Amino acid sequence: MQKLPTTPMKFTARNDYAFKKLFGTEENKDIMIEFISLVTDLSQDDFDDVRIGNNEQLPRFYNDKTGRLDIKIRLNDGRKIDVEMQNTYFDYYPKRSIFYCSKMIHEHFFSGLQYADLKKCIAINVLNSPFKLSPKVHSVYQIRESEEQTLLDELLEIHFLDLTKLPKENLTSVEKWLMFIKTDSKEERRMLAQENPVMTKANNVMDIFYLDEQERRRYEAAWEYESDRLSMINESERKGLERGKSLGLAEGEARGSRQKAFETARLMLQRDYPESEICLMTGLTKEEVEGL
Repeated sequence: MQKLPTTPMKFTARNDYAFKKLFGTEENKDIMIEFISLVTDLSQDDFDDVRIGNNEQLPRFYNDKTGRLDIKIRLNDGRKIDVEMQNTYFDYYPKRSIFYCSKMIHEHFFSGLQYADLKKCIAINVLNSPFKLSPKVHSVYQIRESEEQTLLDELLEIHFLDLTKLPKENLTSVEKWLMFIKTDSKEERRMLAQENPVMTKANNVMDIFYLDEQERRRYEAAWEYESDRLSMINESERKGLERGKSLGLAEGEARGSRQKAFETARLMLQRDYPESEICLMTGLTKEEVEGL
């Protein structure tokens, strides 16, 4: 018999482990398909023979820290989708999303293939911090002509879904899913799931976190990892600012900013982050990171 926690815990799908369990596993593929088809307007038929990548580290990721928390999906026709849950927003996230999308575009593009063979990549970013570039709940970015808004090519499409801007009532279908992800209320999830059998299944998955001790531990480890990551970034910012103040204003700002970048890079190296992500987050070159 499973041992229940002595203090009632509130569970939310904003937790990285819970989010990936819901939307990035084979047994819950139907949940992922419904959510992504609502966000992107893809037909559910587009997800025939869909493949979910980088899900093999789901149970042990938080002790390893070398995996990725995003969900990588490849459709049968070669189109790719990348889904991420972000609880804290940083100004570099749009660049980061473009970077990951670009990597996915040429991931299976081998020598001898033609540019016409490149497949569309869709990035979906679910944010629990305000997205500063748009007042909307759901923002979609593509490559378009600046005045006529004609689409240059459909190759790249990036979605930002802002949980902080959800309305209180009259939710659309996709907004109901976003509210399901956002809330930590078991009762609110149950109410949202009443008329949707797929969401009912998702609600049952969330209930398991309360009932299963091992799943609770993984859920808690995900929050610890998120706190560790945020503390690392805040610490590097603090050290960079202190360094800048001691060097004077103009020179200090420049050197303090650079010091902050090196502090962040050192901390990320200690936690085995990929070199490409360190360069993207800090603005340092590959050679500078290798020099550390």
